[in-house]
Amino acid sequence: MATDIKTPHSYGRWHTYVIGILLSVLSTCPMQTLAQEIPANSTNTVQTDSTEVKGKRKNIFVKAYDFLLWYLDTYSYDTTYISPSKFYYTLMMQHSADFASYTIRSTRGETPQKLRFAPDHSYHLGAYFGWHGLFLGLSVNMSELFDNRKGSDKKSEYLINLYGQKIGGDLFYRRTGNDFKIRSTSGFYHDEEKYNFRGFDFEGIAVKSLGFNVYYVFNNDHFSYPAAYAQTTVQKVSRGTLVAGVSWSRHSLDFDHTRLPLEIQTTLSDDLKFRHVKYTDFNINFGYAFNWVFAKNWLLAVALTPAVAYKASDIKVEKPDYNGFTDKFNLDFITRAGLVYNNNKFFAGISSVSHVYQYNQKNFALTDNFGVLHVYAGFNFGRRK
Repeated sequence: MATDIKTPHSYGRWHTYVIGILLSVLSTCPMQTLAQEIPANSTNTVQTDSTEVKGKRKNIFVKAYDFLLWYLDTYSYDTTYISPSKFYYTLMMQHSADFASYTIRSTRGETPQKLRFAPDHSYHLGAYFGWHGLFLGLSVNMSELFDNRKGSDKKSEYLINLYGQKIGGDLFYRRTGNDFKIRSTSGFYHDEEKYNFRGFDFEGIAVKSLGFNVYYVFNNDHFSYPAAYAQTTVQKVSRGTLVAGVSWSRHSLDFDHTRLPLEIQTTLSDDLKFRHVKYTDFNINFGYAFNWVFAKNWLLAVALTPAVAYKASDIKVEKPDYNGFTDKFNLDFITRAGLVYNNNKFFAGISSVSHVYQYNQKNFALTDNFGVLHVYAGFNFGRRK
Protein backbone atom coordinates (compact mmCIF):
# COMPACT_ATOMS: atom_id res chain seq x y z
CA MET A 1 0.00 0.00 0.00
CA ALA A 2 2.90 2.32 0.54
CA THR A 3 3.75 2.18 -3.13
CA ASP A 4 1.42 3.11 -5.97
CA ILE A 5 2.81 1.71 -9.20
CA LYS A 6 1.27 1.95 -12.63
CA THR A 7 2.92 -0.50 -14.97
CA PRO A 8 3.24 0.11 -18.72
CA HIS A 9 0.53 -1.22 -21.02
CA SER A 10 2.85 -1.52 -23.99
CA TYR A 11 4.72 -4.68 -22.98
CA GLY A 12 1.76 -7.08 -22.80
CA ARG A 13 0.02 -8.42 -19.74
CA TRP A 14 2.57 -11.02 -18.57
CA HIS A 15 5.50 -8.69 -19.10
CA THR A 16 3.57 -6.10 -17.14
CA TYR A 17 3.22 -8.51 -14.23
CA VAL A 18 6.93 -9.30 -14.21
CA ILE A 19 7.96 -5.64 -14.39
CA GLY A 20 5.39 -4.74 -11.73
CA ILE A 21 6.75 -7.41 -9.38
CA LEU A 22 10.34 -6.26 -9.84
CA LEU A 23 9.43 -2.61 -9.31
CA SER A 24 7.36 -3.50 -6.26
CA VAL A 25 10.32 -5.28 -4.68
CA LEU A 26 12.79 -2.53 -5.54
CA SER A 27 10.62 0.45 -4.74
CA THR A 28 8.80 -0.65 -1.61
CA CYS A 29 11.95 -1.34 0.37
CA PRO A 30 12.43 2.28 1.49
CA MET A 31 8.74 2.96 1.86
CA GLN A 32 7.87 1.61 5.24
CA THR A 33 9.22 2.99 8.48
CA LEU A 34 8.64 -0.07 10.61
CA ALA A 35 10.77 -3.12 9.83
CA GLN A 36 12.00 -4.38 13.13
CA GLU A 37 10.73 -5.45 16.52
CA ILE A 38 10.09 -2.84 19.18
CA PRO A 39 12.36 -3.22 22.21
CA ALA A 40 10.61 -4.86 25.15
CA ASN A 41 11.47 -2.00 27.47
CA SER A 42 10.11 0.70 25.12
CA THR A 43 7.44 2.89 26.73
CA ASN A 44 6.85 6.29 25.17
CA THR A 45 9.37 6.35 22.35
CA VAL A 46 10.50 4.11 19.56
CA GLN A 47 14.18 4.52 18.68
CA THR A 48 16.39 2.21 16.60
CA ASP A 49 19.68 2.52 14.82
CA SER A 50 21.16 0.76 11.83
CA THR A 51 24.20 -1.42 12.47
CA GLU A 52 27.37 -0.63 10.61
CA VAL A 53 28.70 -3.67 8.79
CA LYS A 54 32.46 -3.86 9.01
CA GLY A 55 34.70 -5.78 6.65
CA LYS A 56 35.82 -5.52 3.11
CA ARG A 57 34.99 -2.53 0.96
CA LYS A 58 31.34 -2.44 -0.06
CA ASN A 59 30.19 -2.26 -3.66
CA ILE A 60 27.39 -0.02 -4.87
CA PHE A 61 24.69 -2.67 -4.33
CA VAL A 62 25.69 -3.23 -0.71
CA LYS A 63 25.73 0.53 -0.14
CA ALA A 64 22.26 0.84 -1.66
CA TYR A 65 21.02 -1.96 0.57
CA ASP A 66 22.56 -0.27 3.64
CA PHE A 67 20.77 2.94 2.70
CA LEU A 68 17.45 1.11 2.51
CA LEU A 69 18.07 -0.40 5.93
CA TRP A 70 18.88 3.03 7.30
CA TYR A 71 15.64 4.39 5.87
CA LEU A 72 13.71 1.49 7.34
CA ASP A 73 15.30 1.38 10.78
CA THR A 74 16.38 4.91 11.69
CA TYR A 75 13.39 6.73 13.14
CA SER A 76 11.79 7.87 16.35
CA TYR A 77 8.26 8.81 17.37
CA ASP A 78 6.16 9.17 20.47
CA THR A 79 4.04 6.07 20.97
CA THR A 80 1.50 8.14 22.88
CA TYR A 81 0.48 9.54 19.48
CA ILE A 82 1.55 6.80 17.05
CA SER A 83 1.23 3.05 17.48
CA PRO A 84 3.59 0.73 15.56
CA SER A 85 2.35 -2.38 13.78
CA LYS A 86 2.04 -5.46 15.99
CA PHE A 87 2.39 -7.98 13.16
CA TYR A 88 4.99 -9.21 10.68
CA TYR A 89 2.79 -10.07 7.67
CA THR A 90 0.01 -8.46 5.64
CA LEU A 91 -2.46 -9.61 2.98
CA MET A 92 -4.30 -6.91 1.04
CA MET A 93 -6.63 -6.43 -1.93
CA GLN A 94 -6.50 -3.08 -3.69
CA HIS A 95 -8.53 -1.47 -6.46
CA SER A 96 -6.82 1.48 -8.20
CA ALA A 97 -8.18 4.03 -10.66
CA ASP A 98 -5.83 6.45 -12.38
CA PHE A 99 -6.95 9.75 -13.86
CA ALA A 100 -5.43 12.48 -16.01
CA SER A 101 -6.60 15.60 -17.84
CA TYR A 102 -5.03 18.36 -19.91
CA THR A 103 -6.58 21.78 -20.31
CA ILE A 104 -5.36 24.39 -22.82
CA ARG A 105 -6.65 27.96 -22.72
CA SER A 106 -6.31 31.11 -24.77
CA THR A 107 -6.90 34.33 -22.82
CA ARG A 108 -6.76 36.69 -25.79
CA GLY A 109 -9.89 38.63 -26.80
CA GLU A 110 -13.26 39.13 -25.17
CA THR A 111 -14.16 35.42 -25.22
CA PRO A 112 -11.37 33.17 -23.95
CA GLN A 113 -11.24 29.70 -25.47
CA LYS A 114 -10.72 26.49 -23.53
CA LEU A 115 -10.34 22.82 -24.44
CA ARG A 116 -10.08 19.98 -21.92
CA PHE A 117 -8.90 16.51 -22.92
CA ALA A 118 -8.81 13.31 -20.86
CA PRO A 119 -8.58 9.56 -21.50
CA ASP A 120 -11.04 7.12 -19.99
CA HIS A 121 -10.08 6.04 -16.48
CA SER A 122 -8.22 2.76 -16.23
CA TYR A 123 -8.84 0.38 -13.35
CA HIS A 124 -6.55 -2.17 -11.75
CA LEU A 125 -7.32 -4.86 -9.19
CA GLY A 126 -4.41 -6.34 -7.27
CA ALA A 127 -3.55 -8.73 -4.45
CA TYR A 128 -0.49 -8.04 -2.28
CA PHE A 129 1.51 -9.83 0.39
CA GLY A 130 3.54 -7.79 2.87
CA TRP A 131 6.40 -8.82 5.13
CA HIS A 132 8.18 -6.37 7.44
CA GLY A 133 6.62 -3.57 5.41
CA LEU A 134 7.84 -4.88 2.04
CA PHE A 135 5.02 -5.62 -0.42
CA LEU A 136 4.88 -7.95 -3.41
CA GLY A 137 1.82 -8.49 -5.59
CA LEU A 138 0.07 -8.68 -8.95
CA SER A 139 -2.46 -6.34 -10.50
CA VAL A 140 -4.80 -6.86 -13.46
CA ASN A 141 -6.05 -4.13 -15.81
CA MET A 142 -9.81 -4.52 -15.36
CA SER A 143 -10.55 -2.04 -18.17
CA GLU A 144 -8.98 -4.38 -20.73
CA LEU A 145 -10.66 -7.49 -19.30
CA PHE A 146 -14.26 -6.31 -18.98
CA ASP A 147 -14.66 -3.12 -21.05
CA ASN A 148 -12.97 -4.52 -24.17
CA ARG A 149 -10.61 -1.56 -24.05
CA LYS A 150 -7.19 -2.17 -25.52
CA GLY A 151 -4.30 -0.28 -24.01
CA SER A 152 -2.41 1.97 -26.36
CA ASP A 153 0.89 0.54 -27.58
CA LYS A 154 2.51 3.88 -26.73
CA LYS A 155 1.21 4.26 -23.20
CA SER A 156 3.44 3.82 -20.15
CA GLU A 157 2.73 5.14 -16.66
CA TYR A 158 4.52 4.75 -13.35
CA LEU A 159 3.51 6.61 -10.21
CA ILE A 160 5.37 5.65 -7.03
CA ASN A 161 4.60 7.27 -3.67
CA LEU A 162 7.07 6.83 -0.80
CA TYR A 163 5.84 7.35 2.77
CA GLY A 164 8.45 7.53 5.50
CA GLN A 165 8.08 8.81 9.04
CA LYS A 166 10.42 11.74 8.41
CA ILE A 167 11.16 11.79 4.69
CA GLY A 168 8.88 10.88 1.80
CA GLY A 169 8.67 11.38 -1.91
CA ASP A 170 6.97 10.80 -5.22
CA LEU A 171 8.42 9.52 -8.48
CA PHE A 172 6.56 9.47 -11.79
CA TYR A 173 7.09 8.70 -15.45
CA ARG A 174 4.25 9.07 -17.95
CA ARG A 175 3.97 8.64 -21.68
CA THR A 176 0.40 8.94 -22.92
CA GLY A 177 -1.23 6.96 -25.70
CA ASN A 178 -3.82 7.89 -28.30
CA ASP A 179 -6.93 7.31 -26.20
CA PHE A 180 -7.86 10.92 -25.42
CA LYS A 181 -11.35 12.37 -25.72
CA ILE A 182 -12.62 15.94 -25.71
CA ARG A 183 -14.28 16.43 -22.33
CA SER A 184 -15.34 20.07 -22.52
CA THR A 185 -15.08 23.16 -24.74
CA SER A 186 -15.92 26.83 -24.27
CA GLY A 187 -15.57 30.09 -26.14
CA PHE A 188 -15.89 28.72 -29.71
CA TYR A 189 -19.54 29.37 -30.57
CA HIS A 190 -22.62 30.99 -29.10
CA ASP A 191 -24.74 27.84 -29.00
CA GLU A 192 -22.61 25.48 -26.92
CA GLU A 193 -25.33 22.82 -26.74
CA LYS A 194 -25.77 22.68 -30.53
CA TYR A 195 -22.06 22.02 -31.07
CA ASN A 196 -21.44 19.54 -28.31
CA PHE A 197 -18.24 17.56 -28.94
CA ARG A 198 -17.99 15.97 -25.50
CA GLY A 199 -16.67 12.42 -25.91
CA PHE A 200 -15.14 13.11 -29.33
CA ASP A 201 -12.12 10.82 -29.90
CA PHE A 202 -9.01 12.96 -30.30
CA GLU A 203 -5.67 11.45 -31.34
CA GLY A 204 -3.83 14.73 -31.75
CA ILE A 205 -2.22 14.95 -28.31
CA ALA A 206 0.82 13.18 -26.86
CA VAL A 207 2.38 13.92 -23.48
CA LYS A 208 5.62 12.82 -21.83
CA SER A 209 6.60 13.72 -18.28
CA LEU A 210 9.19 12.63 -15.76
CA GLY A 211 9.79 13.95 -12.28
CA PHE A 212 10.31 13.49 -8.57
CA ASN A 213 9.32 15.19 -5.33
CA VAL A 214 11.12 14.87 -1.97
CA TYR A 215 9.70 16.31 1.24
CA TYR A 216 10.40 16.47 4.97
CA VAL A 217 7.76 16.02 7.69
CA PHE A 218 8.53 18.42 10.56
CA ASN A 219 6.29 17.05 13.32
CA ASN A 220 7.42 13.46 12.76
CA ASP A 221 7.32 12.62 16.49
CA HIS A 222 3.53 13.03 16.65
CA PHE A 223 2.32 12.83 13.03
CA SER A 224 2.47 9.75 10.76
CA TYR A 225 2.08 9.78 6.98
CA PRO A 226 2.35 5.95 6.91
CA ALA A 227 -0.70 5.71 9.18
CA ALA A 228 -2.82 7.39 6.52
CA TYR A 229 -1.33 5.93 3.33
CA ALA A 230 0.76 2.84 4.19
CA GLN A 231 -0.95 1.18 7.19
CA THR A 232 2.37 0.39 8.90
CA THR A 233 1.50 2.59 11.89
CA VAL A 234 -1.71 3.75 13.56
CA GLN A 235 -2.35 7.40 14.42
CA LYS A 236 -3.82 7.44 17.95
CA VAL A 237 -4.24 11.20 18.53
CA SER A 238 -5.10 13.91 16.00
CA ARG A 239 -2.07 15.90 14.91
CA GLY A 240 -0.88 18.08 12.03
CA THR A 241 2.46 19.05 10.58
CA LEU A 242 4.21 21.42 8.23
CA VAL A 243 5.69 19.75 5.16
CA ALA A 244 8.41 21.21 2.94
CA GLY A 245 10.23 19.85 -0.07
CA VAL A 246 11.66 20.29 -3.53
CA SER A 247 10.54 18.94 -6.89
CA TRP A 248 11.95 18.62 -10.37
CA SER A 249 10.09 17.54 -13.51
CA ARG A 250 10.29 17.73 -17.29
CA HIS A 251 7.18 17.90 -19.47
CA SER A 252 6.64 17.64 -23.22
CA LEU A 253 3.34 18.12 -25.07
CA ASP A 254 2.76 17.59 -28.81
CA PHE A 255 -0.53 18.94 -30.18
CA ASP A 256 -2.07 18.61 -33.65
CA HIS A 257 -4.99 21.00 -33.89
CA THR A 258 -5.85 19.79 -37.40
CA ARG A 259 -7.38 16.66 -35.81
CA LEU A 260 -9.96 18.76 -33.98
CA PRO A 261 -13.54 18.87 -35.32
CA LEU A 262 -13.82 21.28 -38.25
CA GLU A 263 -16.30 23.46 -36.35
CA ILE A 264 -13.63 24.10 -33.69
CA GLN A 265 -10.76 24.53 -36.15
CA THR A 266 -12.49 27.37 -38.00
CA THR A 267 -12.71 29.54 -34.88
CA LEU A 268 -9.60 28.33 -33.04
CA SER A 269 -7.39 31.09 -31.69
CA ASP A 270 -3.87 31.37 -33.08
CA ASP A 271 -2.61 31.01 -29.51
CA LEU A 272 -3.89 27.41 -29.47
CA LYS A 273 -2.36 26.45 -32.82
CA PHE A 274 0.87 25.31 -31.24
CA ARG A 275 2.76 22.19 -32.26
CA HIS A 276 4.99 21.55 -29.31
CA VAL A 277 5.53 22.74 -25.74
CA LYS A 278 8.46 21.55 -23.66
CA TYR A 279 9.28 22.88 -20.22
CA THR A 280 11.36 22.02 -17.17
CA ASP A 281 9.84 22.67 -13.77
CA PHE A 282 11.77 23.22 -10.54
CA ASN A 283 9.79 24.14 -7.45
CA ILE A 284 10.02 24.64 -3.73
CA ASN A 285 6.88 23.45 -1.96
CA PHE A 286 5.59 24.19 1.50
CA GLY A 287 2.28 22.96 2.88
CA TYR A 288 0.34 21.45 5.74
CA ALA A 289 -0.97 17.95 6.48
CA PHE A 290 -3.45 16.94 9.16
CA ASN A 291 -4.45 13.53 10.54
CA TRP A 292 -7.83 13.66 12.26
CA VAL A 293 -8.65 10.72 14.54
CA PHE A 294 -12.41 11.31 14.71
CA ALA A 295 -13.24 7.93 16.32
CA LYS A 296 -11.36 4.94 17.71
CA ASN A 297 -9.30 3.30 14.92
CA TRP A 298 -10.61 5.80 12.33
CA LEU A 299 -8.44 8.37 10.56
CA LEU A 300 -9.21 11.12 8.05
CA ALA A 301 -6.10 12.63 6.45
CA VAL A 302 -5.75 15.68 4.22
CA ALA A 303 -2.60 17.37 2.88
CA LEU A 304 -2.19 20.32 0.54
CA THR A 305 1.23 21.40 -0.68
CA PRO A 306 1.35 24.47 -2.96
CA ALA A 307 4.60 25.08 -4.78
CA VAL A 308 6.27 28.14 -6.26
CA ALA A 309 7.66 26.79 -9.52
CA TYR A 310 10.26 28.14 -11.91
CA LYS A 311 9.60 26.97 -15.48
CA ALA A 312 12.01 27.21 -18.40
CA SER A 313 10.19 26.39 -21.63
CA ASP A 314 10.42 26.11 -25.39
CA ILE A 315 7.28 26.54 -27.51
CA LYS A 316 6.59 26.12 -31.23
CA VAL A 317 3.43 27.50 -32.85
CA GLU A 318 2.31 28.25 -36.40
CA LYS A 319 3.42 31.87 -36.29
CA PRO A 320 7.23 32.09 -36.18
CA ASP A 321 7.12 35.17 -33.94
CA TYR A 322 5.65 33.05 -31.12
CA ASN A 323 8.41 30.46 -31.20
CA GLY A 324 11.20 30.69 -28.69
CA PHE A 325 12.47 30.11 -25.19
CA THR A 326 10.87 31.67 -22.12
CA ASP A 327 11.12 31.34 -18.35
CA LYS A 328 8.50 32.18 -15.76
CA PHE A 329 7.24 31.52 -12.23
CA ASN A 330 3.92 29.67 -11.69
CA LEU A 331 2.07 27.80 -8.97
CA ASP A 332 1.81 23.99 -8.80
CA PHE A 333 -0.08 21.79 -6.31
CA ILE A 334 0.16 18.36 -4.73
CA THR A 335 -2.84 17.13 -2.76
CA ARG A 336 -3.34 13.94 -0.72
CA ALA A 337 -6.40 12.62 1.07
CA GLY A 338 -7.27 9.39 2.83
CA LEU A 339 -9.89 7.75 5.01
CA VAL A 340 -8.84 4.58 6.82
CA TYR A 341 -10.04 2.20 9.51
CA ASN A 342 -7.18 0.30 11.18
CA ASN A 343 -7.42 -1.65 14.45
CA ASN A 344 -3.90 -3.05 13.91
CA LYS A 345 -5.37 -6.42 12.87
CA PHE A 346 -7.78 -5.45 10.07
CA PHE A 347 -7.71 -2.33 7.91
CA ALA A 348 -9.68 -0.82 5.04
CA GLY A 349 -9.78 2.58 3.42
CA ILE A 350 -9.58 4.89 0.46
CA SER A 351 -6.78 7.28 -0.52
CA SER A 352 -5.82 9.55 -3.39
CA VAL A 353 -2.84 11.57 -4.60
CA SER A 354 -3.15 14.33 -7.21
CA HIS A 355 -0.49 16.41 -8.99
CA VAL A 356 -1.31 19.69 -10.76
CA TYR A 357 1.25 21.42 -12.99
CA GLN A 358 0.43 24.79 -14.50
CA TYR A 359 2.15 26.48 -17.41
CA ASN A 360 1.19 30.09 -18.20
CA GLN A 361 2.27 32.51 -20.89
CA LYS A 362 0.85 35.89 -21.86
CA ASN A 363 -2.03 34.60 -23.99
CA PHE A 364 -1.76 30.85 -23.46
CA ALA A 365 -2.10 28.48 -20.49
CA LEU A 366 -1.78 24.74 -19.99
CA THR A 367 -2.85 22.69 -16.93
CA ASP A 368 -1.70 19.10 -16.47
CA ASN A 369 -3.54 17.16 -13.74
CA PHE A 370 -2.95 13.49 -12.94
CA GLY A 371 -3.20 11.14 -10.00
CA VAL A 372 -4.52 7.88 -8.59
CA LEU A 373 -7.36 6.74 -6.33
CA HIS A 374 -7.05 3.56 -4.20
CA VAL A 375 -9.69 1.50 -2.41
CA TYR A 376 -8.18 -1.27 -0.30
CA ALA A 377 -8.78 -3.77 2.50
CA GLY A 378 -6.57 -6.28 4.26
CA PHE A 379 -5.42 -7.88 7.47
CA ASN A 380 -2.20 -8.40 9.39
CA PHE A 381 -1.02 -11.68 10.91
CA GLY A 382 2.04 -13.21 12.58
CA ARG A 383 2.08 -11.23 15.80
CA ARG A 384 5.42 -9.79 16.89
CA LYS A 385 6.77 -11.26 20.11
